[in-house]
Amino acid sequence: MVVTTKPVRDKIVELQYLRAVAVLLVVIGHIHQTEGRFFGDELFGGFAYFGFSGVDVFFVISGFIIHHIYGKMSGFRPRFFISRLNRIFPLYWIYTAIAVVGLLLVNGAGPDTALGQKNWLATATLYPVGYPPILPVGWTLTHELYFYIAYAIYLALPTRARPWAVLGWAGLTLGGVFGLADGRPPLVGLLISPFNLLFLAGALIAQFSDRLLALRRTALAVTIAGATLGLIWTGNYGLDGLSDPAIRVPVFAPFAIGTVWAVLAWRPRLPVLAARIGDWSYACYLGHILVLEALARVLAPTLSGSVFASPVYYTLGMLGALTLAWLSHRLVERPLLRLGKMVIAASMPKPRPVVDA
Repeated sequence: MVVTTKPVRDKIVELQYLRAVAVLLVVIGHIHQTEGRFFGDELFGGFAYFGFSGVDVFFVISGFIIHHIYGKMSGFRPRFFISRLNRIFPLYWIYTAIAVVGLLLVNGAGPDTALGQKNWLATATLYPVGYPPILPVGWTLTHELYFYIAYAIYLALPTRARPWAVLGWAGLTLGGVFGLADGRPPLVGLLISPFNLLFLAGALIAQFSDRLLALRRTALAVTIAGATLGLIWTGNYGLDGLSDPAIRVPVFAPFAIGTVWAVLAWRPRLPVLAARIGDWSYACYLGHILVLEALARVLAPTLSGSVFASPVYYTLGMLGALTLAWLSHRLVERPLLRLGKMVIAASMPKPRPVVDA
């Protein structure tokens, strides 16, 4: 999941809209998932799991934004990584605490409960242990953090060594696609995860944007073909068809890459609300599943089995997720970011930019 919400100037202003599309896709996927658990009927069938492609879109956006902003810089830059930590962890910890309270109210805290079976240290640090943290969507942030570490190493390398390092990383990742990580510790699986290819694709779009963004029709064709592939796959295989990243990434990558490429190439102008939802996307991503779980438990006794269950749940679920995102972005996320930036600025003076020749 991309974790920057401040609109970036010039080429990537349009990605503010795309962040909105990506997070709404993820919300739809989770609405469908909880709908099946609590109401039985499923409005869109397995096709709704295509919504989880929003995560893959976020990974491509992250790769593009980070390389577009920092790609011409050099040297060891601890402030870059500390700033990324400030962006990820404060709001994540708050939503994790809310999730803990919710699980305590529903299941208690015994060793056989959902809380008792989780690794609390791994949840707090997002260290990979082979299963999701207490806040389930946090698994994507583990991949984000790894990308930031990898990119910090990339910046610290001599300019001539960078292409070889990227090729080596891509080669190891392709090994992960072909099963090299099977049966290995979770950390090894993360290091060569197929999801790395999505971050790399975003960075490559940034690197070669002058050429790629001129190919507008090609970008649109890739997006349409990718959406068709993703919908056919999820419609036929459902959630089980997405459980293996080595399968999921090739299925969703054409749509994720094509969408970012097409939005940058075509530069659409969407309603202002789409831009605002882009601002709220991180808060929405972290909080929506909590809203959906609570709402489903409230509505299920009344609506389960009703013909109105799915339309009502989809509508209220989307509105509830966006409302919480708006409130938490304005009241919590922005103040925390400002505070974190002040602390970083006071403790780590901003270095003079070093730009490659």
